[in-house]
This record gives sequence, C-alpha cells and structure tokens, in this order.
Amino acid sequence: MTGKELRRLKRRELLKMLLVQCEETERLQEEVNEIKREFDVMSESYERLKRKLDVKDERLNQKDAQIAELKAELEKFEEAGEAGKENVASMAEAAFWLDEMFAEAESVAEKYLEKVRKLRDGVRRNQLESGAPIPVTESDEIGREVSGAGDLDG
Repeated sequence: MTGKELRRLKRRELLKMLLVQCEETERLQEEVNEIKREFDVMSESYERLKRKLDVKDERLNQKDAQIAELKAELEKFEEAGEAGKENVASMAEAAFWLDEMFAEAESVAEKYLEKVRKLRDGVRRNQLESGAPIPVTESDEIGREVSGAGDLDG
C-alpha cells in the first residue's frame, strides 16, 4: 500500500491491519523457534555421532598399530628363519584375522560417516529452507578432513 492509500484508511482498518501483522509475526516467530529446537536436537545427535566416530577411529588406530606390530614380528621371524611353520602360520592367521576386522571396522566407519553427512545435509537443507544462516563449525571441518582422507590402509 502506498502512503496515500494508508492515509485514506480509517483508524479501525489500520488497527485491523496492525493486528493481522502482529499475528503473522507471532506465527512466524513460533515457526522459527520450532526450527531452532529441531536444529538443536539434530546438532546434539550429530555431536553424539561424532563422538562415537572418534571412539571408533581410536579403535581403528589401535588395530592398525596391532597389525603393524604383528607384521613386523612376522617379518622378523621370516628374516631370521628361526620361526617354525606353526608360528608363522598362526601369525599369518592372526594378521589375516586382524586385516578382516580392520576392513569390517572401516566399512562400519564409512556407513557411520554417510549417516553423519546425511544428517548434516538435512540440517543444512532445513536452514536453507528457513533462510537461517549456515554456520561453519569445527565439526564440519573435521568431517571434511575425515571424508577427504580416502583409504585408511595408507
């Protein structure tokens, strides 16, 4: 409405317009509050999943160290030629078993990362739809580093 049209309106009409605008503002504020609550819930879930991933990463690192130790020990036995066939076979079986465990753990970690990415994308999509600013958090940077790391086999 132009200023001229507003001047022609009666006081009662102006108050009705103001009341409608206030009701719309309240409705939008409630909607924003609901979106914020949903975002907070998703953020908490994202952080909880991130902590779980950190624990799994630590376990993977421990498994990597164990595999490296076993492989080094196996190489020592092979070089020295002192190990019997049973020891070499059991060490090879242990290394094979650990390699399989590592592959399974890597698969689980990849699935977990995919869930985290989907959750993050959903939160961002909600933010884009609501017009809310999208903050870049430290966990986003960590997520990019983890997802860009490629194979964990080295």
